[in-house]
Amino acid sequence: MTIPKEPRNTTEPAVIAHRGLRQYAPENTLPAFAAAIEVGLSFELDVYQTTDGGLVVIHDGTVDRTTDGTGDVTRMAMADVRNLDAGRWFHPSFAGLKVPTLEEVFQLVLQRQRTPLTIALNMKDIAPGIEENIAAVVETHDMFGQVSAFGQAADSSSRLKEANMKMRIGARVPGWSYDKEQFDKLLDDPLADCLWTVDFVPSAREIERAHGLGKQVCLSLNKDLPENIEGERPDTDADWDRAQLSSMDGILTDYPLECLWRLRMAGGLS
Repeated sequence: MTIPKEPRNTTEPAVIAHRGLRQYAPENTLPAFAAAIEVGLSFELDVYQTTDGGLVVIHDGTVDRTTDGTGDVTRMAMADVRNLDAGRWFHPSFAGLKVPTLEEVFQLVLQRQRTPLTIALNMKDIAPGIEENIAAVVETHDMFGQVSAFGQAADSSSRLKEANMKMRIGARVPGWSYDKEQFDKLLDDPLADCLWTVDFVPSAREIERAHGLGKQVCLSLNKDLPENIEGERPDTDADWDRAQLSSMDGILTDYPLECLWRLRMAGGLS
């Protein structure tokens, strides 16, 4: 890997760890988020609502893969989800770990962060009232400046804004269907506070326009962990370099430590 020797006059994007530092701790758990916070990483999390209105942080629609239980998250009560072991599947040293609540994650962030981090919040299932409940938890912890809800449909984004106008909304711009008109349309969308470009980096001019309108632009490298035997990562140094050179605001990646190291070495910020 070749690292530029001269510091570059660019802003370092926030590096956003997909589901926390999940290569080193169970995904979407407090240890995975705490590890990310400790090294200065922002992170992404996934939220479901239980039958009794609880907000739990877990990726899948069922608890089968990441706990010792079975069943659909949205058909379970909070207590039932919390009684499950969410750590042993990853390693015995995490046995007894619980599926966290959204409130617990926010409390962790406020206790541990040294500077404000970005929390990318992905609602995996739009249950009745979930937008109001999320907005209420964000308000309770005064996290409006740090939380960006992304990936939801436009009607859900509208309900988030109706619940509280301070809620920051992210709009996805998929690379496979990208065109300039689509980007311009989102720049004019009052619901879109942050544009999440999936697997492509817009031009520096486009990002400058977004910044001029008070909007952020983040790169989502949603390529998942590799399963080939050689262990090659699909995210590339070029992806990260382009995002930094174009002054993007954040990079969501499954390889946050490698990305952070690359950006800081390239920018002379070691």
